[in-house]
Amino acid sequence: MFNYILQRFKKIVIRILSLLFFLTFLLMIFLYLNYRLNNKYPNPDTVYSYIENNKSDIYLNDINKGFLKEKNIWSIRLDKNGKVIESFNKPREVSEKFDIRDVARFTRYYLDDYPIFTYIVDGGLILFAYPRHSLDKLPSNYYSYNKFIFNIVLFFMFLVLFLIFVYIIYRMDVKNIFKNILPFQEAIDKLYEDDYEKLDEYGELKELAISINRANEKYNDLKESQDKWIRGVSHDVRTPLAKISWELSKENKEDIKTQNIQEQVLKISNILEGLNLTISLSNIDKENFIAETPLKVIRKVIVDKLNDNPEREIIFDNNIKNKDIKIKMDANLFYRMLENIIKNSLTYTFGRIRVVVNDYKNKLIINILDEGPGVSENLLEKISSGDLINITRHGLGIFISKQIAELHGGTFIIKNKYPGLEVSFIFDYIN
Repeated sequence: MFNYILQRFKKIVIRILSLLFFLTFLLMIFLYLNYRLNNKYPNPDTVYSYIENNKSDIYLNDINKGFLKEKNIWSIRLDKNGKVIESFNKPREVSEKFDIRDVARFTRYYLDDYPIFTYIVDGGLILFAYPRHSLDKLPSNYYSYNKFIFNIVLFFMFLVLFLIFVYIIYRMDVKNIFKNILPFQEAIDKLYEDDYEKLDEYGELKELAISINRANEKYNDLKESQDKWIRGVSHDVRTPLAKISWELSKENKEDIKTQNIQEQVLKISNILEGLNLTISLSNIDKENFIAETPLKVIRKVIVDKLNDNPEREIIFDNNIKNKDIKIKMDANLFYRMLENIIKNSLTYTFGRIRVVVNDYKNKLIINILDEGPGVSENLLEKISSGDLINITRHGLGIFISKQIAELHGGTFIIKNKYPGLEVSFIFDYIN
């Protein structure tokens, strides 16, 4: 686990550094695109070189005018006194004469918001003016070498500090991870031990602590269930085995009652079958359940029991208003759930048995009532708690029905009615 967390954290650091380099790459692209955009207009030195190379007796001849027109640049040439002696496309608002202050101003800044670039020529100056808002002029025409070196050193210092900062965070987080995970490691190592100590369920790893504690609780529940299963088997099988042993111990073999032995063997077989079913129910995949109407299963159980017991009276009250009710179910298990209850009533009571079905607020309610003496409160408590000791003889079928109901997402209710016993199943149905 620790190696996994360590590897994951290393990946996070690598991603941070990758992001840093990616941002640097984006910055380089940004600068490059700005450089390309800046090249939309020709370099002033290039313009001057072209004009100088193609001048005749005047600078702004037809060839140079054509070039300037193509580049959207206007130009004027001044004599030593600041008077315009040549011009091309000069705007009307631009003066025809400049003094030394004007020259100093537009050489360093702008001329009527036009970016101006000035060059010395014979007898004066030549000016090249670019369109407004096309270029920005920097007031400074120098840059300190020491400042440049200082900035480079500062940049690398910041980069080193950033890497050190990432490393410190990395070490702190790794330390905290080990500190927080160590109790979980110890808990997992002792998950199935008797000395397991429950984890505190708070903090950033609260969900993990809850999951580990629940796993231990499920293990303890399973262990307790297995203990109950073993105690139940040993307790309820002991009596039939004693009877079989007593029959076989008779000196006169002719006195051995084979029928008694067969009955006890059948009891043992039924006990083991029921107990195995209670264990197997926990492994059934509910995803395989399908939406079916429960009414067909209910009718089939009642008809089958009436055919097996024609002398008994089983009354079916169907009060369902929505005839298309369906629930997600396994038909065979649903049949067994109802059969166990009705079979118990047929075995241990002699009066009428009523099966009442209702639907109320998206609930399917099945009530099975008999007219017998009911069951002991101790047995009811054992069924509710899942205690299988001494339940296999009288209440295992009820317990299995309870398991099946809960497997279907339903609610199981059992209570004495004095007289009689009422068992209710409540399920959410699909509209």
